[in-house]
Amino acid sequence: MMQLFFAAALLMAGSAMAQVIYKYEIPDPKRPVSGADTGPTGELVPFTPDPLDATSVVGCRIDEASSIVGTYGMGGPGFLGFRLDQDWLVIAIWGAGEWTLVNGKLVTDIFHDQYDRPIPWISEDNDDLSPLIVGQMISDISVEPRSLRILFSNSALLEIDESPDRRPIMEGSKEPRAFKFDDDLRRAVFLAPTTEIWV
Repeated sequence: MMQLFFAAALLMAGSAMAQVIYKYEIPDPKRPVSGADTGPTGELVPFTPDPLDATSVVGCRIDEASSIVGTYGMGGPGFLGFRLDQDWLVIAIWGAGEWTLVNGKLVTDIFHDQYDRPIPWISEDNDDLSPLIVGQMISDISVEPRSLRILFSNSALLEIDESPDRRPIMEGSKEPRAFKFDDDLRRAVFLAPTTEIWV
């Protein structure tokens, strides 16, 4: 878990970098790399996910949740991922947990204690999100250019709002954690065959 917090802290330092990510590579399982302790498990190939079709995930059960999806070799971008059988539903935003609310509470929030904010669903020592949503079905999903809503069968609600008002500011720059005018979540919420998504 410490890797998650170290990587996310580095990523929050500046706001000039893109927050919503669109270019990915994944390892080719047919061309594994031997002895890959820190590098990719296979030769990397470009991965261009199809736009998410809501009907392909509505009714699917959440088998696992992770706030540490993705890698750039020395850490992770902190994408959110939800395993649906063999595929992962991925939200490809740097530090996605700081953008995402479930039932009104942030999924991750590294600096919550410094600002007297509520403890997030996932912290360094705890994961309270998995018991809430693992085993639940996706009842509804709506992906807009700068907002996302996922309703689960137990009525839990995952949200990313267009407005940055309910998100923590960028710690380094103190600027709002806001979408840029050309960001489009419809290109950054997708199904992937692996969590080893290189950016």
